[in-house]
This record gives sequence, C-alpha cells and structure tokens, in this order.
Amino acid sequence: MKLTNKLNLPMPLYRAVEWQNAHHSVGKADLSCTQLIDAPLIAWLRRQYSDQLEEDVSERLWPLYGTLMHSILEEFAAEGEHVETEAIAEVDGFRVSGHIDLVVTADGLLQDYKFTSSWTVKSAKAEGKVEWDRQLNVYRFLLENAVEGSGIPHLPNIQKLQIVALLRDWGPRHERDGLKPVEVIEVPLWSEIEVWDYMRSRIQLHTSAQGDTPPPMCSPEERWATPTTYAVMKKGRKSALKVCDSETAAQDWMTTHQKGEWIEQRLGQNKRCESYCGFGKQGFCPYQAAS
Repeated sequence: MKLTNKLNLPMPLYRAVEWQNAHHSVGKADLSCTQLIDAPLIAWLRRQYSDQLEEDVSERLWPLYGTLMHSILEEFAAEGEHVETEAIAEVDGFRVSGHIDLVVTADGLLQDYKFTSSWTVKSAKAEGKVEWDRQLNVYRFLLENAVEGSGIPHLPNIQKLQIVALLRDWGPRHERDGLKPVEVIEVPLWSEIEVWDYMRSRIQLHTSAQGDTPPPMCSPEERWATPTTYAVMKKGRKSALKVCDSETAAQDWMTTHQKGEWIEQRLGQNKRCESYCGFGKQGFCPYQAAS
C-alpha cells in the first residue's frame, strides 16, 4: 500500500500510521478474523493490488486512535487481564488470526473496543449488529482453539462477549436517545456447531477465491447497499410525506390520502463502494461499473 500525506500532517503521525499498517499483518496466518468475515472479493483485491493502492494518512486516524487505546489499556492491565492478545487457529488446513482487545480470565469475558458513531450504537442496541456478532464469536473460537500465539497459559472458557463502544460524536443531544458516551453492548454467544459451521463456510468461500479469476461481486450487505425509494413530496416542505419502495406504491398512497404533489426518486447507493472502499474508488474492482 502506498501511504500518502496530502494534508501535510506531522511526520511523526505519518510514521505512526506507517508502523500500524505494518504491525497489523496476518503474520503466520492465511487470513485475519476481519478479513475472514469480510467479502472474499476484498481479500482477492488486496492480494492483487495492495502494492498499487493509495491510502492517505488522514483516512487512517481512527484505527490509529484504536491502537492508542490498546496501548493505554496494556499499561494499566492487572493480573488476569490480557490486552491485545493474538490467537491463531487452524480449520481445514487454513489458519485464521485475531487480535483480541481484552480477555479477563477470571470472568470468562472477551471485550472489543470500538470508536464508532452514535447512530451505529443506537441501531446495534435496538436490532443488534451482525458484524459484531461474527467478529466476537470468531475471536472466542480462536482463543479456545488456538494452536499458537494466544499469550494465555490456560485458554479461557469464554462465557461473555461484549462490545465497548466509544461514541466519537457523542454530545448532550444524544442523551434524549438514552445514549451514554461509552456503551457496553452484550453480544450473543453462538453454539459450538454454529461457530464451526460459520468458520468452515467462510474458509470455503475464501479458499475458492485464491486464483487469478476474481470471485463474485460483494453481496448487498457487504456493499452497504441501500435500495432505491420513492418519496411523496409537497411544496414548501423539505422532508417527505411518505417514502415507499416503489413508484406505484407512492402513487397509491397519494391517491388514498389525497396528499402530496409529486414523487421524488431517491436512487439506491452502494455506500461502501462509493465512499469507503479504496479498491472501488481507485478503479481496481472489476465490478465497479456494475455496483
């Protein structure tokens, strides 16, 4: 990856991000937990084009803040509290690694710290967040099946999974939504059968994407896709009276309720492809036009 500094940020900051990029390699594993739960296409693109991909220091600041949090926690960890623990497990000849933020052996507790938005936390508290469920259950699997690198003399029997969400945009206005600056969110434990099935299915997907031919396009979920909708609008009002999944449904609503003056089409987006995926934004993705 080519690291740029378009905003001319201080060089110590540049070197810190450069170090972090090198530090968070998969090491002796084939994939990291983050890569395993992500789209096989992203892993394929990384293998093919990572040396050509450009990323600016300014885009890597939040991950760097997370690394600073790990360093502080490690400084103040007590006996039985294991910070930034690496674990590697092997399934069907495939090695997966993970760096776990905090494991408290006496409590059978595994925690992951995240700097995230108030919107994400509000949604996760109401509906759950499948990415967090997958990540923490894979971490638990790695710890309990580690072949090397766990850093823990006796592998813990994890009984509790938690996300510690630090709201980077929190303000007093969020108190109305019942949000605190830091939220501890419980993550459900999967059964042994569930986690083994998940690991094997993901490994099979990634194994099939090892060749020179690109794997299938990322799923709508992986593209963070939002559908095209149709909004019933009224002159003098900025917000919609009603948002529908189809133009026909919007017309029917206008007829039934005798409200609204026109219908506004709001095109769906693949938010990850358009705004967050460097491979897509820089033209490396073979499905860029289709997405």
